[in-house]
Amino acid sequence: MFSLNVFAGVPSAGAMVDASFRGVRFDCLKSVDSAQRDQALHEYPYKDGADVEDLGRKARKVSLSAMFWGKDYQRRLRELVAALDAAGPGELVHPVFGSMPQAQVLDYQISHDADAPDSCTVDINWVEATPGNPFFAAGAALPQVEAISSQVDKLRQMAGEAFSKAQGVVATAKGALGRVAALRQQLTATVGQLAKMANQAVAQATDLLAYPQAFVAQAAQLVDAAANWRLDLKVDLGPLPALKTAAALPSATLADWKALRRRLENLPATVRQNIAPLAAGTSLSVWADDQRRIDAMLQLHVSTKLAAAAAGIFQSEAQKPTLTPPALEQIAGDVRGSLQATMEQWRAGMASEDAYPVVDGLRTLGLQVQQSAAALIAAKPPLLKRKVEAACNLRQLAHLWYGDSPRADELLRLNPQLSQPNHLTPGTLVYGYAR
Repeated sequence: MFSLNVFAGVPSAGAMVDASFRGVRFDCLKSVDSAQRDQALHEYPYKDGADVEDLGRKARKVSLSAMFWGKDYQRRLRELVAALDAAGPGELVHPVFGSMPQAQVLDYQISHDADAPDSCTVDINWVEATPGNPFFAAGAALPQVEAISSQVDKLRQMAGEAFSKAQGVVATAKGALGRVAALRQQLTATVGQLAKMANQAVAQATDLLAYPQAFVAQAAQLVDAAANWRLDLKVDLGPLPALKTAAALPSATLADWKALRRRLENLPATVRQNIAPLAAGTSLSVWADDQRRIDAMLQLHVSTKLAAAAAGIFQSEAQKPTLTPPALEQIAGDVRGSLQATMEQWRAGMASEDAYPVVDGLRTLGLQVQQSAAALIAAKPPLLKRKVEAACNLRQLAHLWYGDSPRADELLRLNPQLSQPNHLTPGTLVYGYAR
């Protein structure tokens, strides 16, 4: 029998799933979903039209047509009827939109037809039983930190392989002993300068030219350490494992993000400029192509560190919102700007066949960060600028606007420009969420 369940697990059909209610599975022939918004009309004498006030969405309704057939269809039908007759709401798994945790049965109708023996159809109507519930929240989940962290690890691995390949070509080149010696010394000096920036000691016993993956691994570790060095202990900007250990600590602020960005800003150029010149009287100097590859590798570590830090902030923000939409937009923009700089350096410093997969991965990472920030911004109510009508303080204003005086802390965070938050004068402009 042809039903929507046939498409479950078929990639070309999208994310279709088996329909069920309270764990009782059934085949779904048709789905009809509806919702209405409530309005209040404010009309005035001798004035055409009306002011329409949106009072919110009414409870969403779902109608599904289920079918049972076969010699044992009556047993499966009885299981569904028992689930439908149970008191209170239950979980409905929609074949298209997924889980609806609180679905209340309104009515159902069972139809038998003499022309279709050993079968029946059941038309069921549900209504959502949770105020403010989004439309099947599983379909609008924030992209997980693990996805961005996995992309960061994948990018660093691909970049390391491409860098090792390019270094191997230089190391085996004939007639370029001076170039090889200069490059070897530059790699060692780069690691030393990174260690100084991270306030760490590195015992260098490996030929970084012969083992380029050692340079890549040390550079990644030291860039991450330099980013976090002397960071206030109350702030956590790392990926998921670090967030687990700091779950009870305060969330990172925009000032923390700016401090992290400043520590990593122009890091490749800073490292290159602070490396001490070679001893006087020597004719060794690193080739421009070799230096471009080193800079591209360092810039990739910088941009991926920023992306991982942003993902950690987004994950914390999803659990406990503290940042404004402009702040989230700035964080995502900073990451994308760093990723763009990395792409340009890789195109300039690496062979096209080696640069392409890395650049493509950087594009994917930028899209993941952008989608995470956009999902967080969309989850927040619109940010409005309102005028204070009478002298008050933020706690009174929060009670007036939201009926919730503790949201004064939220208003204070949204309005850092207020010099006297406990004494607001009429006409003061204050930012606040629409609801």
